[in-house]
Amino acid sequence: MPSRLSCFLVLISFLLMTCTTPLQKRNILVIGDSNGAAREGWVVQLQDIRGGGPLVNTSLSGNTLGFTDDGNMQRNTLENLTPYLRQGYAEMGGVDEILIALGTNDCKQKFSDRHEQIIVQLDTLLSRTSAFFSDRGQDMPRIVLLTPPPAGADAVVSEEFQGVKACTAAYSDALRTLAAQRGYCLVDLQQQPGDEVLSYSSDGIHFDVRGYRMLAQEVVTRCY
Repeated sequence: MPSRLSCFLVLISFLLMTCTTPLQKRNILVIGDSNGAAREGWVVQLQDIRGGGPLVNTSLSGNTLGFTDDGNMQRNTLENLTPYLRQGYAEMGGVDEILIALGTNDCKQKFSDRHEQIIVQLDTLLSRTSAFFSDRGQDMPRIVLLTPPPAGADAVVSEEFQGVKACTAAYSDALRTLAAQRGYCLVDLQQQPGDEVLSYSSDGIHFDVRGYRMLAQEVVTRCY
C-alpha cells in the first residue's frame, strides 16, 4: 500500500493542477516598446500561441523605463505606470500577470551618460507596482520580466542606437540578478533565442513575424 506521504503528495499535485488558471484565461498586462506594439509583434504572437484571452497591451514605440525622450513624457513608463495599471483593471476587471519588456530604448546613445540608472529605474517601477496593489488591498500580480532581445552591432543599427548591443547585454546581466533576488520569472531573450533571432531583423532592433514568433515562444517556454 502507498504510504500516507505518497498519497498526500499526489493529492497536493492534483490540487495544484486543478487550481492553476489556464494561460488562455489569465488576465495579462503588457508594458513594452515597439517590439510589443508592432502589428505582428511578439504580443500578437503570444496571443496566437495561447489561443487568445484577456490581455491589455500598453506597449508603445520608443517607450523607456524612466527616461523622457525629447520631452515626450508618454515614453516614460515611470510617469505612466499608474494609468497602465488602472487600464488593466478597467478593461479586464483584474490583473493576473504583468509582463515587462523594456530596456532597448533606454540604451539609446542619447542616454549613454545615464545607462547605469536603467536597472535602478526598473527596481523603482517594481516597487511602485507593488505599492499600487498593496495600497488597494489587492493581491500582487505575478511579474514576468523580459530581457531586451539581442541587438545588432553598431555597423547594423542606426546612429541613435550606437552601443546598444553592449548596453542591453549589461542591463540583462543586472536584470538576471534582480529577478533571482525577487523571485520573478525571467525570459532571458539574450540567451534564448539569442543572436539567432537577428537573422530576422533588418535594422538590428526590430524583427519580422518569424523573429517575433521566436520571442513569444520563449515567453511561453520559460514562464508558462
